[in-house]
Amino acid sequence: MKPGKYFCFVALLLLFYFTPASFFAQLHKMPAYPLITHNPYFSVWSFSDTLNSSTTRHWTGSNQSLTGLVKVDGKTYRFLGKEDEVYSTLLPTADETTYQVKYTESNPGTGWMNNSFDDSRWQTAAAPFGDNNEAATQWHSHDIWVRRIFDAGNTNFQRLFLKIIHDDNAEVYLNGEKIYTLTGWLNKYKYIPLTAAVKQKLRAKNNVLAIHVANTAGGAWLDAGLSAQTPVKDNPAISLARQNSVTVKATQTIYNFACGGITLDVMFTSPLIITNLDILSRPVSYISFRATSANGAAHKVQVYFGASTDLAANTAAQEMVIP
Repeated sequence: MKPGKYFCFVALLLLFYFTPASFFAQLHKMPAYPLITHNPYFSVWSFSDTLNSSTTRHWTGSNQSLTGLVKVDGKTYRFLGKEDEVYSTLLPTADETTYQVKYTESNPGTGWMNNSFDDSRWQTAAAPFGDNNEAATQWHSHDIWVRRIFDAGNTNFQRLFLKIIHDDNAEVYLNGEKIYTLTGWLNKYKYIPLTAAVKQKLRAKNNVLAIHVANTAGGAWLDAGLSAQTPVKDNPAISLARQNSVTVKATQTIYNFACGGITLDVMFTSPLIITNLDILSRPVSYISFRATSANGAAHKVQVYFGASTDLAANTAAQEMVIP
């Protein structure tokens, strides 16, 4: 570490050490709230101030959906999670199925992204392209140009997304029009929303998804497709629980909700106690529920908790098998 950086680091530590406790007392909101934090892989967070206004996610942003419902005297309330938007495949990526494209590693000149371009001299190979053993086709040069011809079929959907992962700089065209560009790389699949005008350019047959990627440093990778989306509608039979409070402690995050005639406490506990190695090494987190009558009357209470199979998958397209 350079001397200047070391000095800044020490100064930062001193700042926090001597800052009055009242400074921290002003913190009422957090960028994200820890729910399950056992290790970097088994880690689920809420990225909203209320637990039921967003889908719970891994700290990297990937969906790790937890759902919680409580039925009080026959009425159902959602206190945990939210149904995420569902993507359907229009043009699959390699994590979904095998596909082939035309490609070249030599500069094809102008017009290579247009539907009328003659790619008959380009090579044909399977995606994804990359420089490691996971790639279907090896790519070790600086640049690659890819053309993928496809039929769109039924385009009766509301939104269109480019699903892509690339390393490094990428530019993407649909039927000759640029729809995406990024100087940099993506280390996981990302859904890029496309405009209604781009969606209108889709044809029933003979569409062209054209991509150029420049490998400027490090690894090389390319895989891309198209997805459609229809927004998920809320179930009118399920009401939102009203969140009263949230408290974050060293090993717990505790929420309190008002649900009809009761209050509901939801406690997420990851017992990472460094002085107890047996507990610390145990890959278990706990979710506890406590219902209390808010009006002194008796109430019938049922709690449902659900966890998506995304918690056990590297990508959402992976098939889950229950033994």
